[in-house]
Amino acid sequence: MDIEELADHVSSYVVDVLKERGIRELFPPQEEAIRKGLFERKNMVIAIPTASGKTLIAELAMVHEVLMGGKCLYVVPLRALASEKFEEFRKWEKIGVEVGISTGDYDSKDEWFSGKDIVVATAEKADSLLRNDAKWIKEVTCLVVDEIHLLDSPDRGAVLEVLITKMRTLNPELRIIALSATIPNVEEIAEWLDAEIVKSDWRPVPLYEGIFVEGRIELYSNGFKTVEFVGRGFEDLVEDCLEKGGQVLVFDSTRRNAERTALNLSEITERYVDSELEDVAKSVIEENDGEMSRRLYECVLRGCAFHHAGLLPSQRTAIEKAFREGRIKVLCATPTLSAGVNLPARRVVIKSYRRFDGYSKPIKVMEFKQMAGRAGRPGMDERGEAIVLVKSEKEGKEVVRRYVLGEVERVRSKLGAENHIRFHVLSLIAEGFAKSLREMEEFFSKTFFFHQNGTFPSVENILIQLESWGMVEFDYERVSPTDFGKLVSKLYIDPLTGHIFAEGLDWKLPEFEILHLIAKSPDMEKIYVRKSDVWLIEEATERGIPLDDWSLRELKTALCLMDWINEVDENAICSKYGIAPGDLRRIVETAEWLSHSLSRIAEFYGIKGFDKLVLRIRHGVKEELLDLVELKGIGRVRARKLFRAGIKSKEDLIRNKDRLPSILGKKMAENVISQLIG
Repeated sequence: MDIEELADHVSSYVVDVLKERGIRELFPPQEEAIRKGLFERKNMVIAIPTASGKTLIAELAMVHEVLMGGKCLYVVPLRALASEKFEEFRKWEKIGVEVGISTGDYDSKDEWFSGKDIVVATAEKADSLLRNDAKWIKEVTCLVVDEIHLLDSPDRGAVLEVLITKMRTLNPELRIIALSATIPNVEEIAEWLDAEIVKSDWRPVPLYEGIFVEGRIELYSNGFKTVEFVGRGFEDLVEDCLEKGGQVLVFDSTRRNAERTALNLSEITERYVDSELEDVAKSVIEENDGEMSRRLYECVLRGCAFHHAGLLPSQRTAIEKAFREGRIKVLCATPTLSAGVNLPARRVVIKSYRRFDGYSKPIKVMEFKQMAGRAGRPGMDERGEAIVLVKSEKEGKEVVRRYVLGEVERVRSKLGAENHIRFHVLSLIAEGFAKSLREMEEFFSKTFFFHQNGTFPSVENILIQLESWGMVEFDYERVSPTDFGKLVSKLYIDPLTGHIFAEGLDWKLPEFEILHLIAKSPDMEKIYVRKSDVWLIEEATERGIPLDDWSLRELKTALCLMDWINEVDENAICSKYGIAPGDLRRIVETAEWLSHSLSRIAEFYGIKGFDKLVLRIRHGVKEELLDLVELKGIGRVRARKLFRAGIKSKEDLIRNKDRLPSILGKKMAENVISQLIG
């Protein structure tokens, strides 16, 4: 279908924008979506492979909705994806479509988005906006859900399911466009959403999946098998692709393995580097120059990189950009990348299809398909190859049977877990969706959980528990939120976290005890305990803390935060606690959110004095530096440098403006002064 034909449904201006992107024809699944009612406000489930044009289908639906006077919300699973989609959608601003991204605090309303036509957000952020009574989100007429199969996610599935159900309850006329890779029970999801199905296996780049065993690649596509000999080992498999001008994406089972693999492969990739990489290498040590960052620096210089959750956002961004540009030849990643940003490569190599989760077990077929779907760069590769390393013919046959030829698992609702029910039941009561058990059941009857199981999640014991925590009033018929329950719901914390904070509050609490209280909450990420953490046992014994694994993890997390707010060097913290800079950043961000929640709960009970701790966690400083770190560009290191030079406040900065260039450098000094005096 020629894109000129779209002018009948949208406008010639839309067609012009697509032409600027080099699009002249629609892919077959995109054409099918139009035939099935993309421009007729029908609900649709688009189940097609990666790179087959799902996002453009959603964009056309959203632009049409905006032209008809509607408002769109595009929901993604990760913040990184939100940023990627936001930048992608901004091209529509050329025709007057206003685009926004909402990824901020969980208890904000972001009311400035009332003037935006398309807003990109994570499911958690969108749900928090509803909890905080953001008026604009209730004006949404079209909801696009990217990666609808994540209803099956133990972490994110319940939030996504409840968000969809809430928005359909608020607006029965809401249009839903759900996007996914091909899944076996897509019909079940479509039935739940009253949606048309667009289902296809078509890809712009054919995908070949297979195994590598004893120097031989066996690839399967459409029932046909091809065999190719490339050498003896894994390194030969990688170099074979590089020799032919392709890039390789390697999935390894752990961070350590991904880093080790990248270091080993960099000896090969340096022979294929065709552009200077010093700029990329420098960018990955700009924000942190610790041990891990230095390893990454060395790899990047030689055309290779690793990618995992321990990297800082700036490092991930730099690596992803260089890989997309073809400058980095091989990227070694943990499986988290498979559900993240779009980074295709000619050859995807899966080094291990087993994961350790208490014990070693094979990954799900869905995870394999997510990784395999990255193979093949549209417009650059004639085909994509997804290859699993196996050790024997017998193992190879099992991998082919299970993953290459096997069927993806059905998507199952995860709403029935107690922690999810507790979290969402309180929000339903606080937001007024349910004022009785009957209304609660009425709401749950609209969920995917009920659609699959024909039963309601058990909520009675949850209500009794919430009542005992002072969050609801419940008399077996009527149920209503207390002011405390409303606050906990708006803060977007687990009710158990709210209870722990309320029970442990005391304005006389020492600094460590407050941090330990935060670390005890179920919302706080806990740092794992290593066998080498003998010092932690001594700390626990001295503080009278039990020596079980969970208590030690809570203690270790609290001590990490203690070091952070007392200005211990970032690299020293990472080394001591066995974490990476990205982990520390994530822990600090979560702790800041929870300390803010603790402060709000303290205020509710008439206890003040927690505000400064929130700021100390945000900036990683002692209280004496808080005035200085309020300035943009003045972090914990520069602030301490100024303090040691006798400059302890904004007033001191103005009085000593002539000294600042020698302390901060000329450019930073000018930046600071401009903030102070305009």
